[in-house]
This record gives sequence, C-alpha cells and structure tokens, in this order.
Amino acid sequence: LKLRERTEPGMRFISLAILLVQLRCLKADRDREQRLGQDQGHEEQVCTSKDPLGSCIDDVLATDTMHMLQASVQEKINVTEVRPGRERSQLHRSRGSKVGAQASGEVRADGTIALGPADEAAEEPSKAATSGGQPWTQEQALIVLQKLFRVFSNPSVAFKGIYSGGRVYECRTGFNDPPDEPCDGKDGREVDWIDDDILPTAPKFVRLGFHDCVKYEDMTGGCDGCLNFKGMFIRYNDLAAGDKRSMSRPKVPDDNNNLASTGDILEEIYTNPSWPAYVASLPMSLKDAGVSRADLWAFASMAGAYYSLDQNRRLCLGQEEDSRGKCEHLFNHVDTGFSCVPSPKRLFKFSTGRRDCSLGDKPTEPSWYAPRPFETLKEEVGPDSQGNADTTTKFFQKYFGFSKRETVAIMGAHSIGQMHGKAGLYKYDWTHGQLHVMNNQYYRILAAKPSKMAECGDKFRVVGGPKGTLSPTGWFVRPIRKTEYGAPFQWFHYYHRCPQCDGPTNVETEGDGQFRDDKCCEKCETRGVNWIPSECYIKATKDETALASDVSLYYDFNVTNKGLPIGCPGFEEDGYIWSVRAITDSSAEKPVNYYTTEPRCGVNTLSDGPAHLKMHEIVELYAENQDAWLDDFVPAFEKMLSNGYEEGELVENFDFTNVECSTGFWPKCQVKAEPLMP
Repeated sequence: LKLRERTEPGMRFISLAILLVQLRCLKADRDREQRLGQDQGHEEQVCTSKDPLGSCIDDVLATDTMHMLQASVQEKINVTEVRPGRERSQLHRSRGSKVGAQASGEVRADGTIALGPADEAAEEPSKAATSGGQPWTQEQALIVLQKLFRVFSNPSVAFKGIYSGGRVYECRTGFNDPPDEPCDGKDGREVDWIDDDILPTAPKFVRLGFHDCVKYEDMTGGCDGCLNFKGMFIRYNDLAAGDKRSMSRPKVPDDNNNLASTGDILEEIYTNPSWPAYVASLPMSLKDAGVSRADLWAFASMAGAYYSLDQNRRLCLGQEEDSRGKCEHLFNHVDTGFSCVPSPKRLFKFSTGRRDCSLGDKPTEPSWYAPRPFETLKEEVGPDSQGNADTTTKFFQKYFGFSKRETVAIMGAHSIGQMHGKAGLYKYDWTHGQLHVMNNQYYRILAAKPSKMAECGDKFRVVGGPKGTLSPTGWFVRPIRKTEYGAPFQWFHYYHRCPQCDGPTNVETEGDGQFRDDKCCEKCETRGVNWIPSECYIKATKDETALASDVSLYYDFNVTNKGLPIGCPGFEEDGYIWSVRAITDSSAEKPVNYYTTEPRCGVNTLSDGPAHLKMHEIVELYAENQDAWLDDFVPAFEKMLSNGYEEGELVENFDFTNVECSTGFWPKCQVKAEPLMP
C-alpha cells in the first residue's frame, strides 16, 4: 500500500491488479480445499492458468478476474483498502459506492458505508401514498437497461450476488395448505436450491409487471411497486409415495409466488448505484434521485419484453445460439408466410410518475421471512387460470379496462417463460424449445397451425411428418391431480409426427418402444404419409402446454366450479367418463382417459361488437401476421403498466424503438438513428 502511494498511476493499477488476483486465488484455493475435503477421491486439478505471481487459477476464475480488472479501468476506481476474505459482492459495493458516499455518507475502514442524513431520512417514508416518481434522464434509462441486461443474461450469477454472505432466499414446502415445513429434503419435502422457478429471468420481470399492476380487491392501486406476500415462498411437491388423488390442496394458487427474488434484484438496483458489477454505475442511487420503485418495476418489465424481442431478432438472424442449449429459431425451419424478424410500427414508450404504495398498507409485525419494503397487506385479485373465455375477458376488463382484442394481445406475453410445478402446480412450456424468444408462436400453437416440433439439446432438431412435411397439431386435456379435485387441468399440445431421429438412429423419448425403434426413422424418411405404419406416426406431446385461460382465447368451452373443462365433444368417448369423481375416486365405476382426452371444441365467437373481429379471428390474425400482433401488443403492454393512473398523470420519458443493446457478460446500450426492428 505504501508502494502504491509513491508509484505512477500505471504502476498503481498493476499493484491493484496483483492484489485483486491474489484475493480471488485465495478464495479459489479455499473452495478447492473444501471440495477436496468432501471428496477424497477427487482427481488433482490441472493448473491451466496462472496469475501474475505464478499462483494457480482456473480458466473461469482467470476470465472472471480479467473482467473485474477491466471494470475497474472502465469506472476509474480508486480502492483505499481491501481486506482478504471479503466476498466479491462486498468488493464491488465498496469500490462503486464512493460516488454515493460523497453525497450522503462516509466510507468506513472496513469498506462499508455509514449512512448520512439523507439516507436516514429516506428510510422513513410517508404514511400516505408517495408522490409520483421523478422523470428519468436518458443516461439513467440506458444505464439501468444495461444493468437489467446483465441480470437477464446471467440470472443465476445475479441471484447468487444477492443471496450471499449468510442471506438466503426463503422457502416453505410440505403437504399442508399452505405448506409450512422447511425445505430440507426430508420425508419427501422439497429441497431449498437454486432452480428456474426462482431465478430472475427476463420473463419473470414481465410477470412482475403484470402482478404489480393488477388492482387490489377494493379496486384501488395498480402499478405501485408492491406485492402481497401470501403464498410467496412456497415450493409445492408431490406425495413421497402413494396415489396423487389423495392430495388435499383445495385449489390452484393464483398468488405472487416466488416474485420476491425478482423484487429483491430490483431493490438492489434501486438502492445501490454500482450493482451489478461489470456495467456502468449511476451517479447516485435511483432512490436518492427521487425515482419511484413503481417506475423502476414498470421499466424492468418493459425491459424484459424488449430483451425477449431482441433475443427473437438475434436468433432469427443466427447472430447467437440460445445459451440454454443448442437452439435455433423454429421459423427458420418452417414456412410461416411472414418474416422471422418482425417489423412493428414502434416499440415501447416508458412513462414516469407512478406512486409507490403507502406505508400504512405495509406489515408492521415481524414474520418468519425477512421484511421487504415492497410488501403490502392489501388483498390482491389474480386471474383464474382455469377459466374460460367469459371468465378471462371479464377479469381483464374489470381490473385493467381491456377490450377483448387487448386481452387477446396481452396474453401473447406467454410466448416467453415457462410454468413451474413447484411454484404454481402447472408445468412445462408454452412454446417448447423457443421459450426465451418473444414472437407470435403462442398464437400459432393456440390455433393448432401445422408445424414442426422444436427440440434443443446436444443439437437443434425439428421433427414433423413423413419426408419432412408439417405435422397436424391439436390438444389433449389431462388432469395433473395436485389438488383435491384433480386439478389443475392442463392442455397439452400434440404434433401428429414421426419420431426424432439422428440420421438412422432413433433418439425419441416419447411414445412406446415401437415408436422409438430405429426402423421408424428409415420409414419416415422414405415413405409418404399414406404408407407409414401407424406405430411410426402418432399424436405425441413433448412439454408444450397451455392453461385453460390461454386456450379459451380460441376455443369455446365451459368450466365447472371445480375447474373441470366441459361442453365439447371428445371429453367422454370410448367408454371413458370425464368427471371430478372419476378422477379423484379410485372406486369409480368408469375410468378416466388421463392421457389422450382430445376435446373437439368450437371456436370462441365473443367480440367487442358487430364491427369487430371475433376472438378466434384475432388469434388467427396474430398467428398469420406477427407485425399485427406486435402493433397491438405494444400499446396493450403500455396500458397494463399504466394501470391505476388517469390520462396525463404519467409523462412519456424514454422510447425503446431506436435502442440497441449488446448481450453477454458486459452489455452496452445506446440510442441509434435507426429503429432496432425497422
């Protein structure tokens, strides 16, 4: 340290570089020793990289450290004191917090910040609802967008950066309602580990925007940066053994489960101007700048949708593979009749002025989980995932003021993300193999358009009918049997297709042994549809599903008060019966077809009036015209994120149309002269 004070700036940086690498090596050595202690049979690690002092450092750590040094050059950081043994997140906070410290506090000797008067005052919010958030500068918007792209690109890294140093993400599981046992993995209980259901992915931020902006039960609220925590930290599980039909949960949940982790990520961005690492820091925290939490949440939701649209564009152009396996864009393998890259009239316009929820609606008594400043006790109303078209459209009209066309458009957000059985009892993907790119595939699936099934993995595959023809598609309805009424009842999208083949080798995972036989690969390659044996050409599903509320946009059916879909030919055929009693009572006289119940429902003919398209016609329009959907989705999404505010209360502040961001470890965003998707 004394040497650093006497050296020129270049030598000072070299000293800092060596010190940082040493600290990272100490941590790596400690972790390696722990691993070796746990597994005596572990092979000795080969040293492939060394730091400037010759100490062994693995390739990942070497790359990580280089990014760390590059970040320090980028941000022109002066580190006054670094103690060995500190966690990396603390390093980042201490080095990046100097700007904030100059305004409101002092940096202690241990690298932490002592709150100044401005910070302490900020910890005492008004008991009334706050005034609208301050407008954003373009610099703020671009820096926050970079921070969010960093999170979207590396959700597990962001999650670990928040939950470290003894802080954990809470969890409850078990078979009671609500679950109230620890996630310890004992007696069939779930384990508390990092999984997709809690990671802060881009679709999770889109979901956060919807759940934040739905009005409360008393019709107050809207987008206010707060969530009710009922059912928040639950991980559902099946019985350890025995028949699922003895499950005693009364209904399918409609709460905000596992959105707290997404809120925690945004709270760190809101209060810490230098988080996350490897991107530019804000001059001061958004909180200190007078930005409302509600505005940040709306911006993050909009950013999640923008990121997913950009991922769609990149995958269309082959600019990068989906990081979750070798994935390509399905539309490059199927003739849809429209361009894979959409050309909407415009992208999202972000407005500011939203108010945060009031202190009077927040909890005052401690709970078993850590308190959050964005928790509210006000009762919320969620959509009925098992509802039909009438139920779905009435919900969106009452709580968002949406027309039927806007309802069909906004549901296209389900083109990204997936369902998690641990969080909401439903499972699988809305768009299998394409769940991280936002496009109109959701509507093509709803309308049962002929297509091919996409499969990511060791290589990208698409599979259809004989000789590579498109597969006819349709729907099966299956009871998942995780409640006392056999619910949820989930719709599974099937493809009438051949098996997946890798040359002459059958690599199929669905169907029976005959369907997975290598002989089917040769026959599907050389024979026409009329000459294929039935065992080689079947109606097969593969993790592509929908909720009843999704399918109701296109099909007309009824639903019982227990969530059972009824009213279509096909529910009761071939000696089977379709009823809650037959599903839940093993002594019922007639069996239920649990796997291939195929309803043949009519189309949904609801509309906004005689001069407007019927709902099934809107789905058809969106399925055939990607731009038509986006031109409706963008204003509907903006309307959703403005719920609870009168015209003129929010001020347009930032336009995403001409914004372009790089992805990966060190994202950069800029405003260009031309639109991203002209």
